Amino acid sequence: MKVSTGKIHTIMKTKNIFLTAISALFIFAACTEEKIIDEPGVSGKGDLVIELSPSSVITKAAATNEGYVYATEEELNVEDCWIFVFGENEKYITSQYFSGDALSETENEYVDTPVPNGGSQTYKKGYTITLTGLDYGTYDFWVVANPTEANDAYKSCQSLDALKEIIEGGDSYQTAFAEKADQLVKVGNKSATFNVTTVASPIQIPLTQLAARVELKVRVDIPRQLLEGKYEYPDLGSMSGVLTEAQLEKLFPDGKIPGGVKTNAQELSERDSNGKLKYTYFGHPVTTTSTPKSAHPGALSVIKKTKYKGFLLKEIKLVVEDIRIKSELVPNKEEFEGQLGIASFDPNEDVSTTYSFKFYTYTKEDLKINLTGNLYDAEYQVSQKGKVEDCMFVNDKAPSELVAQINSGNIKEGETLHFTGGNGWGDKGVGVMLCNEETWVAVDETIENSTIEGEVKHYSSGSVTLKPEGGFQVGNMYEASALIQSVPATGSLNIVIENIQSGGEIKFGFN
Repeated sequence: MKVSTGKIHTIMKTKNIFLTAISALFIFAACTEEKIIDEPGVSGKGDLVIELSPSSVITKAAATNEGYVYATEEELNVEDCWIFVFGENEKYITSQYFSGDALSETENEYVDTPVPNGGSQTYKKGYTITLTGLDYGTYDFWVVANPTEANDAYKSCQSLDALKEIIEGGDSYQTAFAEKADQLVKVGNKSATFNVTTVASPIQIPLTQLAARVELKVRVDIPRQLLEGKYEYPDLGSMSGVLTEAQLEKLFPDGKIPGGVKTNAQELSERDSNGKLKYTYFGHPVTTTSTPKSAHPGALSVIKKTKYKGFLLKEIKLVVEDIRIKSELVPNKEEFEGQLGIASFDPNEDVSTTYSFKFYTYTKEDLKINLTGNLYDAEYQVSQKGKVEDCMFVNDKAPSELVAQINSGNIKEGETLHFTGGNGWGDKGVGVMLCNEETWVAVDETIENSTIEGEVKHYSSGSVTLKPEGGFQVGNMYEASALIQSVPATGSLNIVIENIQSGGEIKFGFN
C-alpha cells in the first residue's frame, strides 16, 4: 500500500499573560561584598517588611470567546524564596532565604484593573517577609521565588550575573521546571529607599513568572476506511442510530414534531460561513430526489460510535529539544466541564486520536519539537460523547437506506450518499440525523476493541521549529494545535506550520 508523506498542520495562538520579560530583570553586577555608605542623617538599622504581590495586567477578550482567563491558584503559589540586596554601583549587600512561617500570606486583596466587560479578578496570593537589622539606605532588591536549585548555589552567589545562571539552571526538564504549576520560578526586582520615615511601610515587589506556558494539542486525522457508524441518543433511549416518531417528539417543547417541514436537494447542499456542508451523514454529502419530511431540534447530546480500518498512533511522546535542556513529555489527562458533566481525554490508557501537552519554557526565539511513538495498522472502534449544536433529522425508510450505506464497509472517503426518503414519521419511517461534522463538540473519547494488523513501526516527526511572532516570551501563554493528516511508509511524519494567529490576552496575576 502506498502511503503519502504525513503532515501536521499547526495553528498557534498567543495569549499575553504578563507585561515584563525576564530579560529586562537581569543586569551585570560586581561580585565583591561591600556595605552601602550611609548618607548624612539616615544612619541606623531597622526591620524591613517586603511584600511579594501579584499585580494588574492589561487584557483583552480570550480567543475562545468564553470571557477572561486568569491565573490559577497553583500558578500564583510561592513556597519559598531568596531575597538579594544590592547597593550603590550594584554591589552585593546581603541575601537571605525564607520559607515556612517566615513566608506568610498577606491579608490584602489585589484586584486587577477592571476588564472591558466590567469584570475583574481578585487575588489574595500576596506574601510578606521581613529582613531584620538592615542598614538604612537605597537598595536594589531582587526576589527569587520557588527556586529550583539547591540553596548552596544561592548561598555562594554574590552577583546578578551569577544569579541568572542559577535560576535558569538544571540539566533536565524536571529541575529547570517543576512538575507542578505551584512550584514555578518567579522573579521580582525593585529599587527603594529604606530609612526612618519609610520603615513603617512595606516595600511591594511585583513578581514575574519566569516561564512561558505552551499548550499543544495534537489531533490525529489520518485517512482511514469507515466500516461502521451510528449515533446513539442516551437521553432518548435510542441505541439503534435512528429515532422513532415518539423519540423525535421529545425533542420539541410541545411534544410535537413541527408539521409541513420538508427538505430538498437545495437545502442538503447548503454551506456554512466556512464553506462546509451544513448537513452530512458522518461527513458524507447527502442527496435526495424527493422532498422527505424533516425536523430541526436544538442542541442535542449524542454518542458517536464508529469503526475504522487505518493507522493508529500509540505511546506518543513530545520531545522539546532546546528549552535549555532536552525534555521528553507524555500527554496530559484533560478534563472538561461540559454539557455532559466532567469528562476526559486520557491517551495514557492505550491509544487515542486526541493528545494534549503542556510545558513551560524560558524566553526563546523559537523551539524545536519532535513527536515520536509507535504506528500500527488496525481495525478499531471509537466512541465519542459530545454535543451537536445544529442538526436536522430527515425522514428515511425503515430500515434506513442511509444507515445501510454507512455500515456497508465500502464507502469511500467523501463519497456522496443518496436516499429516496420515507413516507412519514409513522411505523415505517425513521429520523436520521444530518449535521456539520465541523460543529461536533466532543467531550470524551474512547478507543476500544483495536485489532493490530501487521508490524508495529516507530515514527518520528524529526526536528521541527515552532516560532511565534516575536518568539516565546515569559509571561505569555502559547496555544498550538497540530493535525496529523497522513502517514508515510517510512514512519517519518512531517510537520507544516501553516500560520501563527494572535489570540486574546490572558490575566496571569503577576506583572
